[in-house]
Amino acid sequence: MADLIVAHGTIVTMDAERRILTDGAVAIQGNRIVEIGKSADVLARHRAPSTIDATDRLVIPGLIDGHNHPFQYLSKGIGDDVDILTWLYRRVYPYEATLTAEEAYTGALGNFAQMIRSGTTCFNDPGGYHADSLAQAAVDVGIRGIINRSTRDVADDDIPLPEKHFESLDVTIAESEKLIDRWNGAADGRLRAWTSLRYIPNCSDDLCRAVKDLADRKGVGIHTHVAAVLGENDMITEKYGKRSLERYYDLGLFGPNLYTVHMGYPNDQEIAWLKQHDVKVAHCPSASMHGSYGVIANRMMPRMIEAGLSVSLGTDSATAGRFLDMVRVMYLAACAHKDAYADPLKVGAYKALEMATIDGARACLWDDEIGSLEPGKKADLVIIDMEGLHWAPPIDPINSLVYAANGSDVETVVIDGRIVMKDKVLTTVDERFLRRGVAAAARDWRRRAGIQDGPRWPVV
Repeated sequence: MADLIVAHGTIVTMDAERRILTDGAVAIQGNRIVEIGKSADVLARHRAPSTIDATDRLVIPGLIDGHNHPFQYLSKGIGDDVDILTWLYRRVYPYEATLTAEEAYTGALGNFAQMIRSGTTCFNDPGGYHADSLAQAAVDVGIRGIINRSTRDVADDDIPLPEKHFESLDVTIAESEKLIDRWNGAADGRLRAWTSLRYIPNCSDDLCRAVKDLADRKGVGIHTHVAAVLGENDMITEKYGKRSLERYYDLGLFGPNLYTVHMGYPNDQEIAWLKQHDVKVAHCPSASMHGSYGVIANRMMPRMIEAGLSVSLGTDSATAGRFLDMVRVMYLAACAHKDAYADPLKVGAYKALEMATIDGARACLWDDEIGSLEPGKKADLVIIDMEGLHWAPPIDPINSLVYAANGSDVETVVIDGRIVMKDKVLTTVDERFLRRGVAAAARDWRRRAGIQDGPRWPVV
């Protein structure tokens, strides 16, 4: 007996053999997959009160957004076409200091709803504020994810941080520990909580060591932006006498639970250290290209992939990459490095899909339960309509997904065995009501912050 069966689809399992099943079926009981195989075999052994006919549909594991700031959702548009330091210190950080807990909740609901619409079932949050609001939004919308809290304790006078975001080391660690105790394993295990080093220029040596100790004691990850943009290594060397990753290495942070984001500027020695210590990496091609980080141009990401590092994909945020569609992110990951190397075999569609599923799960320390469609794993899956003309002719469904499709082709989403979107209609939130709430919250914070950006051309 099963609770839900998805039958007659083309199923991309992402299992160890990377099997693709034609006319395949997935049987789900509770929040786990109990069987996967040919439809005739699965339907002969299982009956369920609910069956989804996936004829002419592609069934894949839920997509994992390995780096996403749900706290930034309402800041869309304030960071377009500016350099990274202006984006961070003049736009986004002041925004974060302005947002209320209620606005953070509304924005996160919008963020997660938009994710689900394009097939994302799991996210990894690098840290913001009002973390309880973000976690509650994730619980209410039904998504899986990792919640974090920002930690930072130093800044330069020429690029100041909002004063309200400075805390003593003891307070920072205590609040981070409270978050882990409250949310790690919550919502029947759908939520986890990690530790954070928000961005290396704003983290003292003492904070780095304390976060490492907390993460190891609690058995969780450390999510950090590092080696991210051109000039960062020079800035950190001037301040600390060593490069960004070298500093983390010497502080003892390297290990399987260190999760490093953007990573456009390691050197060969640092890549060897990353591999030796099983450090994880998150690649956000849309944010790099939108924000001109230079990650693609510096050509280091394929070298880390080829070295065997676990590399996830992320959207970064609705204001950094400007969209939350992981199908589009897969396209960029598959194609951008080909152009940088002038090599058609760099990365490609198959590797991009791995990065958005099983590699992303491994990087997020969750591959024992998600990232592939296999018996015993959590029932997180996405059903994609392949009847559009852009899918024809049906030669290779994976290439078609990554190179020709986008998130709007996603039809139905199941997370933890629960249908959270059916036939493109969200089942956990009223989307029309949510849109009105998001618009009102965005107007309110902009009014308080005095930010009223608009079109550069005359509006008549």
